[in-house]
Parts: sequence; structure tokens; C-alpha cells
Amino acid sequence: MPRITVKHRHGQSFDIRVRGFALVSDEPVTLGGDDEGPTPTELMVAGLAACAADEVVKCIAGIGEKIEPVEVGGDFTWDAEGARIASIRLSVTLPEEITKGTGEKLLRAMLSCPARKMLAEPPTVEYAFKAAGAPAFVGSVLNGSTWPEEPPPDVDSQG
Repeated sequence: MPRITVKHRHGQSFDIRVRGFALVSDEPVTLGGDDEGPTPTELMVAGLAACAADEVVKCIAGIGEKIEPVEVGGDFTWDAEGARIASIRLSVTLPEEITKGTGEKLLRAMLSCPARKMLAEPPTVEYAFKAAGAPAFVGSVLNGSTWPEEPPPDVDSQG
């Protein structure tokens, strides 16, 4: 059984299950959805921010600091021409001042995040299709020049 399942609810809305935890993904109304949850792209950026936050908290604990709570904000810019995220900005908010040395340790910890490593060294992605319960097709990752056209993930938040 897969670790993650995504089932169509209606329109562009999907139920996502990750180890039994429930999430919903949808597109904004301006892109034909009902805006019942974050877009898949927003979920990817959220995963990166959560991974960075986890690494920061582990680093703080590892160096003996008692800094809580930690908050990591995530934002991205959209490249309409390339139909992809052009840049991501993660900003860490701590309630206390830190030294430059601690800041450098926290940055190194964030850079070790497995989600960031996946972006830096993309994994192989395979696509398998089943029809009527039987395997129908298996394909490998698409290269950058063959991605289909698509709109930005959330035109409502674009400036």
C-alpha cells in the first residue's frame, strides 16, 4: 500500500492521506476550484518550510539553546513563462536574539533538510497507471521541455 494516497473529491478538490493523517488540496476559485484547501504547490512549499522548522528545532536543542517557539514562514514567486516556482523564501522567526555563530548553525541545519535535498538533487519519478485493476502503463520522469502549459498555482496571491 502506498504511503500517500490522493482521491478525487469533486472539481479540483482532493482528499490526501499520509500515514492516516487527512489533508485536502484544491485550487482557488479563480482557477476553477472551490478553494477548500491549499494548492498542491502550496503544500510542497509548506512541506519544505516544515522540514526547515524541524531541522532548526533539532539544531537548537542540540546546541543546548532553550529558544521556543520557532516559526518558519514560506513564500514563493511564480514564473509564468516557465509555469513553475521561480524562487522560495523561508524566514525563521525566533523570540530571542541569537549570535552570528548560532545563526550559521541554524542555516546549515536548514540546508540539511531532506525536502531541500530533494529539490537540489531531484529523485527519479515514475508514473504508473492501472485501468480496471490491471497495470496499463508505466512512464518515467518528463524532462523540462515537455511539461504541459498550466496557470500559476494561486493567481489570487500574485501581486
